Amino acid sequence: MNLTSARIWIAGGETLAGAALAAEARRRGLAASTLSAAETADWADAAAIESALAAARPDLVFVAAGESGGIALNRAHPARLLESNLRVVLNVLGAAARRRVPRLLYLASSCCYPRDAAQPLRIESLMTGPFEPTNAAYSAAKLAGLMACEAVRQEHGLAWFAAIPSTLYGPEDHFDPEHAHVASSLLVRMHEAKQRNVPALSVWGTGTPRRDFLFSRDLADAAFFLAEKYDAASGPINVGPDADRSIAEVAATVQQVVGYPGALEFDASQPDGAPLKRLDAAPLRALGWRPRVDFADGLRETYAAFLRR
Repeated sequence: MNLTSARIWIAGGETLAGAALAAEARRRGLAASTLSAAETADWADAAAIESALAAARPDLVFVAAGESGGIALNRAHPARLLESNLRVVLNVLGAAARRRVPRLLYLASSCCYPRDAAQPLRIESLMTGPFEPTNAAYSAAKLAGLMACEAVRQEHGLAWFAAIPSTLYGPEDHFDPEHAHVASSLLVRMHEAKQRNVPALSVWGTGTPRRDFLFSRDLADAAFFLAEKYDAASGPINVGPDADRSIAEVAATVQQVVGYPGALEFDASQPDGAPLKRLDAAPLRALGWRPRVDFADGLRETYAAFLRR
């Protein structure tokens, strides 16, 4: 697909991923419009979505919409997360299918994989076992989006597909403790602890679970790469780095970036989530894409953005 002449529409421009996609479009000098949850009553206003899509007349749609958050939010509001993300599937993808948008990339989640799937996580493992219990409702909704792309491609012949990114972090984050994932949450909490001279900071879980982390600008770069080059008929594809790190290692790196001098105390009474999540990104590497931003460098850029706010 030639992106230079394409009309691009981003659903979820207020999210970390959506804001990164919009910033990447600007860096590339591409024409892109966005729609946010606030403009659509959290994607419940189907008429507003239809109207925005009709006005944009996109050749390419990125779907980065739907509420998300860490373990605490998933435990407290599973129904809310399920509903928000299912609305995106029904109302955003539904409108795009009715208007026969020729190309669409839906950003799913690594939570779509079964908790006990073999590592690294490969597309073939989807739907082979139960979800991680702490985020099962959210996971089911994101999997529905992935399946919707498969169904639309099968029924309507449109070039739709899903990309599954690793755990995201980046300067476009809102740094909202309720919605933040682990890296951004630790960054905010350590900054506040540093400001208040708190001698020790509690970190949920044992610190042993391992995750792979993807900088938001790398995700956006990969999304545009795939939009331009990927054969949608190949189905979903993982987007991730080639390394994972423990939550304890993440916390130590965040501590160094923030300059928090206190102690880190891991609270094993709180849930860990899945013991390991690392995406198999070999198919994406074979296409010629790889991430550019080192984890610590990305954290420093993210912290600088937080301080500017």
